[in-house]
Amino acid sequence: MLRGLTFQISANSFFQTNTKQADVLYKLIEDSARLKGDGSEIVLDLFCGTGTIGLTLARRAKHVYGYEVVPEAIADARKNAKLNGINNATFVKGDLNKINESFGKEFPKPDIIISDPNRPGMHMKLIKWLLEVKAPRIVYVSCNPATCARDLDYLCHGVEEKDLGGCYELKSVIPVDMFPHTPHIECVCLLELR
Repeated sequence: MLRGLTFQISANSFFQTNTKQADVLYKLIEDSARLKGDGSEIVLDLFCGTGTIGLTLARRAKHVYGYEVVPEAIADARKNAKLNGINNATFVKGDLNKINESFGKEFPKPDIIISDPNRPGMHMKLIKWLLEVKAPRIVYVSCNPATCARDLDYLCHGVEEKDLGGCYELKSVIPVDMFPHTPHIECVCLLELR
């Protein structure tokens, strides 16, 4: 049980091991997303895993679109939507490190993007797409402060060698101690379109 929802997770799917702190983390993501709650907004959940973040936001969104490369995780996300009676979530298997020009054509322009990449952070193709789509808000969740800082810099200041201009302003960074007595933290970062 997480944020009032029940989740079933298969062996090959990622799930936060510290569920007590995961609840704290997801509440911070929910607060940072600042959904209006009137069911008018489109949420894009990148690196969605088993759908936990997107499904916790679905109650207040028009629709959630989740992307993940692990097929078992996508299957779990679809099962979890059904299990919780959530009908406004679509989960798609796709490698966000290999997106092309057609990415984003299968869903409406997002109002809020949640990005929760693994330790290497986001691929430059995805950063370029984010800078082009210009969603009003991005909530970037990271377990690696170094790649998080790099990606935030790209989104805010651009990538000179790629001739990409940054268009976001970093509004907040909130650390969450997911693994007590270790140096590892998660960060919830809020970016707003300038």
